[in-house]
Amino acid sequence: MKKGPGKPMSGQITEGWKKALMNEVEGREFYRMAAANASLDGVRQIFTYLMEEEERHREAILEQIGRMGEGKPPRRVRKATGKREIRKFQSPLFSPDFVARGKNVEGEAAALSIGMTLEKRAIEQFGALRKKVKGDAAAEKMVDDLIAWEREHLEILTRQYEQLREMYWEEARFWPF
Repeated sequence: MKKGPGKPMSGQITEGWKKALMNEVEGREFYRMAAANASLDGVRQIFTYLMEEEERHREAILEQIGRMGEGKPPRRVRKATGKREIRKFQSPLFSPDFVARGKNVEGEAAALSIGMTLEKRAIEQFGALRKKVKGDAAAEKMVDDLIAWEREHLEILTRQYEQLREMYWEEARFWPF
């Protein structure tokens, strides 16, 4: 039996989805530029991976909006393989030699920092959307998946940023205390 059009989404939920969708597009494009400008292959790989992840988020959001518009419940957006892929970026990417040479350290650090800001913004936007879909268990779970996805991105960016920052300070002999 074919379902008719679903219950229309409220204006607040629609606006939440629009913001989330735009955030994914902006993130994808930033990571594309960051990958193109990265001086280390490992950093380029992180940014390329994150660019691809943001595109997957965009596609997942569009799919969910379409499903809800058809009266279908949202479905899980992240597969287990995505969780395994991100593990390859857990080890440090920067070497003391890279920092000692001073080649593009500031650029790499800035790109990581901007990426962290984008991921934090996405977490906040999905958190706000989570409140708007409260009571719809399937939608809550789907948004929770997106939040978890963004938190993993923030974690890998933060880990690399902090490692690079510490190495940079060490090289500069910056000891505030």
